[in-house]
Amino acid sequence: MNREAPKTEILIVDDSKVIRWAASKILRNDYTVHEATNGLEAWEILQRNENIVAVFTDLQMEGSDGYELLALIRGSDETRLLNLPVIVITGKDDDDDTKAEVLNLGATDFITKPFDTVTLKNRAAAYIGYNQKLAEVEEKLEHDKLTGLANKQFFFTHGEKDLSLAVRHETELAVVLLEIDHFMALINDHGKQKAARVLLKISRVITESLRKEDLCARIGTARFALILPLTNRIGSLRSIERICEKISALGLRVESGDLDIRLSAGLSGIEPEPEQECISFIQLVGQAEEALNKAIASGGGRIVNARDGIAHPLGSASTSESTPVEQMARTTDENRFGMEITQAIVQIEAGVGDAISQEQLTNLIRTILPLMSHANKKLDLGMASALEVAGERLNG
Repeated sequence: MNREAPKTEILIVDDSKVIRWAASKILRNDYTVHEATNGLEAWEILQRNENIVAVFTDLQMEGSDGYELLALIRGSDETRLLNLPVIVITGKDDDDDTKAEVLNLGATDFITKPFDTVTLKNRAAAYIGYNQKLAEVEEKLEHDKLTGLANKQFFFTHGEKDLSLAVRHETELAVVLLEIDHFMALINDHGKQKAARVLLKISRVITESLRKEDLCARIGTARFALILPLTNRIGSLRSIERICEKISALGLRVESGDLDIRLSAGLSGIEPEPEQECISFIQLVGQAEEALNKAIASGGGRIVNARDGIAHPLGSASTSESTPVEQMARTTDENRFGMEITQAIVQIEAGVGDAISQEQLTNLIRTILPLMSHANKKLDLGMASALEVAGERLNG
């Protein structure tokens, strides 16, 4: 049985019950119609419901009027509201000066009372169609307007290519979703402008903490998505810890004191395995999202790996002496250094060996030196002198 597609949603704002009834009667066959009796009530509905694509509002209303509603909508820092078509329903007594003032405030068009069925339907169809086309065009752009990061569509397009490359060359790929905990509370307590500034600072910290080959995108109000090529779970955790440490060091403040900004994280990925299950990038992101939801449900300030579903403290929220990297390492049955050695070899073979730091390279060689000495004795490789010199230099 086919389900009907959901109707486009619009909002009628007027303190006259008769006007609201008349408009709803004309439009309700084609649209889901919401009603508000004044500007403040309409604004609350718009903030709760992101599906409303057009507003028809009277100017003169008791309490909060149409002028105030226009100022709220056009003063918003949300692109959705800035571009929202607002059609003002004017009375016979509204002169040209009034219309000019309302246009300056950001009104999209006018309809004069009493309106007829054809005019109201045509205006609704025209502006809703235009707004939907505008949204489609903006969605095709690569960057998020507020932060300058990649947007959701670019993230998925880029991710499909990265996953295909990782599968072809049998390398690791990690996907991380990061959410700023209690971001809506930050908006409610300190306003959207302050919250937007916090969002910008955190987005900069994230991008500055990543490598050139990594990708960071903003895919929700306070949600970031990372694609980390040639990175296993342990490496991903180190990147996330580094981000949390830098955010804690920002010392973000508001008038009432310091802001306690915490992140929740969900992690998924692929690593070369004998029988690696085929998986799409959408599925990979879905696993990370499920892990993120578990991290948020556990109280926030946590990270969950999709593979084991266990929530570990993250960043400043950690009360344990061990780091999340150490906790995660204890939950996996793979050898930590084995994964790091594999990753280093892959990087060298891929021509990006310079990305391996001197400290990391030294630690890896120290780790495998006993293995090399043992192999030299068993296999008679003639490397005794070279291994002795290498050991002295590493420990010198």
